[in-house]
Amino acid sequence: MLIISLTPKVVLAASFTLRSFIDKIVGVINTIIPVLITLAIALFFYHSGIGIFGGRSGDATSQTKLRETLLWGVGIIFVMLSIWGILNLITTSIDLNNTH
Repeated sequence: MLIISLTPKVVLAASFTLRSFIDKIVGVINTIIPVLITLAIALFFYHSGIGIFGGRSGDATSQTKLRETLLWGVGIIFVMLSIWGILNLITTSIDLNNTH
């Protein structure tokens, strides 16, 4: 459905180049990544809230599992933000956003 709706634009576009296609894909990715990071952080806080306030607080194994899950969550969110930041640093350093 999406390809069919984009076909007339591609066919009728006189200045359609590989660069403009890549720019559109990068624009979509740059829109999706912050949404995914926000979703990951929201799920992390939801899961930690359920584990802390809704779980069995007296059980040692559930506390250990919760601690391990929360540490993994913090690590994964850190890696996601770090990779996104490094890629943004590289694209601005090399000036890949320049549309000559």
